[in-house]
Amino acid sequence: MTSRRTAFTLVELLVVIAIIGILVALLLPAVQSAREAARRMQCSNNMKQIALAVHNYHDTYRSLPAAGRGYGMCNGTPANGEVKNSNGLVGILPFLEQQSLYDKFNHSEAYSASNIRSAGTVVGDPTTNGNADLSQTVLSVFLCPSDNNGPKTRTLVGVHYGPAPGFTGAATNYDFITSAFTDFSNCNSYANSGIDKRMFGEESANRFAAVTDGLTNTFMLGETTKWHENGRSFAWAYRGWVMTGVDPYPSASDAGINLWHMPWVHPTWQSPPYSPQRGRTRTWWSAAASLHPGGCQFALGDGSVRFVSDTIQKSMLNNLSRMSDGEVVDLP
Repeated sequence: MTSRRTAFTLVELLVVIAIIGILVALLLPAVQSAREAARRMQCSNNMKQIALAVHNYHDTYRSLPAAGRGYGMCNGTPANGEVKNSNGLVGILPFLEQQSLYDKFNHSEAYSASNIRSAGTVVGDPTTNGNADLSQTVLSVFLCPSDNNGPKTRTLVGVHYGPAPGFTGAATNYDFITSAFTDFSNCNSYANSGIDKRMFGEESANRFAAVTDGLTNTFMLGETTKWHENGRSFAWAYRGWVMTGVDPYPSASDAGINLWHMPWVHPTWQSPPYSPQRGRTRTWWSAAASLHPGGCQFALGDGSVRFVSDTIQKSMLNNLSRMSDGEVVDLP
């Protein structure tokens, strides 16, 4: 009688494992790509909702919201000498199906107690008026699912970055297009910013009619990461230290998208050498960035959302950021 073999040999088993490994290696990039495509679509939908909320705000109040009011981070005296550190994103909450949350805020007093450089006086106390506690609310509409780099709060605490002692602010991946240096340098200076004017700034109150370059040719909202290597993430509920909004073109040397490394910022940042990490934007004043491969998303004035490559020409970023410089450009 002859015996029948009922098991695999070691060689056969190793061959099967090798084949499975190769198939997994081939499929994994496709799976990861599909997941990122889904995350990017959700991120785009979030930005679209925010853009539509801004339009609804404009339709209701006949004006665009200010990027914020009464900053304590700037030099000089804010409007009426009052530090409120408001963020215009709070104003559009009713148009994001967050009316109940909006109603809980004390809109006549400060949203954050941060007053680092201004000569103004903080109005009220965010700890007792409830604003600091509300600013801890994590809202999914303000978060991009592709950005898993750090917690949803990104340590928004302390005198500089927190809403008040003992409270932790919630981060946002989306913010208004502003002039970072203008809002940071001098309080209440947006009205005199001239040709470099963006759609939003501290104490701004523009109408869409002021965007003479065309709504389809002007950035309205920009995407950023929760991790800013120099600074912290931006909070959706208030303005703190260096929380100026997204500026794709703060200057010729600092312009760009996905700038993980900026060796010209300060010599001491190179000793010891800085190791750039994808997803950790180098600094708050060049905040346009994302964890989407190759670029980040912007909402234009007409409410559409476009993915912009990080290889875009700097001059085009400059023209798209300004609302009335007379240089009309189309995104490729």
